[in-house]
Amino acid sequence: MKKREKGFALMTVLVFFLVLLILGVGGAIITQMGYFSIASEAKYSVAEKNANKGLMKALENRNCTNFQGGSLLNGYIVKAFNDTENNYCFAWAEGWYMGAKVVKTSIFSLQVPWAAAIYKNLNSTNILGSAAIVGYDPEGNSCSDNDSCIGYALITGNPLNLSYNSTPCYTDPQNFKGLISTKTPYVNDETLLQTDLTSKLFNAGNRTQLLEKLSQAFQVNFNNGTPTGLVNPEINLPVNSCTAEGNTITCGTGKDADKFTWDNSTKAYIYNKDNNYYSKIDFGNAQITFMGKFEGGGYIAGGNITFSGDVNPTSSLVLVARDKITLSHCKINISNTFMFSKNYYIEARHSSTIKNGIIYSGGPGGELEISIKGGCCDKTSFGTIEEPILIISDNNLEGINTRCGCGEGGNGEFWGAIFVTDANNNFNLEGKGNLSIHGVIISSSNSNNINLRGNFELRFNFKVLKNLYKNLSQFNLLRNPVCLSKKNLFTLFTMRTY
Repeated sequence: MKKREKGFALMTVLVFFLVLLILGVGGAIITQMGYFSIASEAKYSVAEKNANKGLMKALENRNCTNFQGGSLLNGYIVKAFNDTENNYCFAWAEGWYMGAKVVKTSIFSLQVPWAAAIYKNLNSTNILGSAAIVGYDPEGNSCSDNDSCIGYALITGNPLNLSYNSTPCYTDPQNFKGLISTKTPYVNDETLLQTDLTSKLFNAGNRTQLLEKLSQAFQVNFNNGTPTGLVNPEINLPVNSCTAEGNTITCGTGKDADKFTWDNSTKAYIYNKDNNYYSKIDFGNAQITFMGKFEGGGYIAGGNITFSGDVNPTSSLVLVARDKITLSHCKINISNTFMFSKNYYIEARHSSTIKNGIIYSGGPGGELEISIKGGCCDKTSFGTIEEPILIISDNNLEGINTRCGCGEGGNGEFWGAIFVTDANNNFNLEGKGNLSIHGVIISSSNSNNINLRGNFELRFNFKVLKNLYKNLSQFNLLRNPVCLSKKNLFTLFTMRTY
């Protein structure tokens, strides 16, 4: 009996020790697994930091054209690619450390933040009197409106030593001068020196793509930026001169005159000599003069075009002048008109208004000259907040000047966007008097100068850009503007490899 008890006790002790052994081994294994897990987590943490270094390398470089960087010694490799229009960058980075690998990918915007004036390279800046460049605009905006977008006053690719003011939102800047914004008014972004600014405003990555977009949208032929006529005109009629009034274009006089009468139902002109309909008419090198009130649309090409009366077409009107477009009469109203010419002389006088359209100037040796000449009590307007205008300068834009007969600057407003391509080798923004520009000026030119005085104001207005995009959306020309100060376009994905 005692032997049985001793055997039972021995078995109990053995079972007890076996349980302790299992618990001890299990605890050791769990401890070792925890150690390995901590060590592995530490390795992956270092590998992830190395991958972050790769992404930061791509972000700092901002050159996503087949960019590669990093090495085994750096602990990471990074590759970056941009889209065809240079809008976004896709970056892929792999970081490693002692066998641990982490892959990170990111898509971030290559777009430049908004400012009242964005210059690739600015040679000189001279702002006198009460003239100011302001990163916000009380017109159409509100500090309490979440859709409002406040930009910088000036962004340049080259560094400038400038003084500036930072003021509360929408403070009247008349007692200030220079650069004003609620955020840092002036920013130097050296990457702009290697950046084509075309994609900031357009659905195009460079000047060549922009010209292609304009040709497709408005049926204009270009030769190195010079408008040369229409794409596949439906009729060619080389004449000396034509007048456009009412809904009819008349070339010649008497019974032999050629007359084209606009039919709004067919969106075409009926020709009196064959009763056929034409929407795209090329008059060769004719002098075309718009008189009275013209309401026809379509596509018209000639040698020189002069405005002596209002043009308010019931349908979009595209005008191509092989040489020059001239506007120098008082109280002329032009809307829904898209103009293309090598040379311009625009002297907008006394309460004249040009809105909801495009002024394109292009071609070597050409020049766009804009002068706002008003009385001291009336006001001339390029665009409105609801119907802004777009100016594209592909040749020399010598300046935007204001003056009036009483010896001081005229009263003028510009609502819209001014874009200067890299083909322009001399863009001078000159303003005096009571001229206000609401919108944005973007210049890809390598030679720019600013000379402002009087009560000249250049104000960034995001709502103007949104309305410009909306009004021209049918042409797929402009990019939908995004307020980068409000929306984070940086997207990040992380993946561990085992």
